Amino acid sequence: MPKSFSLQKGDLSFSGEVKRIDAKLFEIQSLLHGKISLICDRSGEEYQEQINENLVLFASNGIWDKQSQNKSDDFDVIEFFEGFIDFEYILQSEIDSIQMQYHIKEGD
Repeated sequence: MPKSFSLQKGDLSFSGEVKRIDAKLFEIQSLLHGKISLICDRSGEEYQEQINENLVLFASNGIWDKQSQNKSDDFDVIEFFEGFIDFEYILQSEIDSIQMQYHIKEGD
């Protein structure tokens, strides 16, 4: 049975559901929504951009050994330990990933 979660960081919200796929693997279906601060790569100015992204992520309780799995799916898996999925870590990782991309402020 899926379990709901919801986090807020600044003007961004991260919410969705997590469900168990097998003994170690969990699927996280989520929405990242709100405003994020970005730096324009052309002008160097900071600006706010609206984000509305549906994310499907996977988490493993323990080390994920893709080689031993009988799955043909090719997806990245976030590893967590002691049965605890750190949603704050996932949110910060998504923010960092977005901020590392190339951005141009509209109008520049």
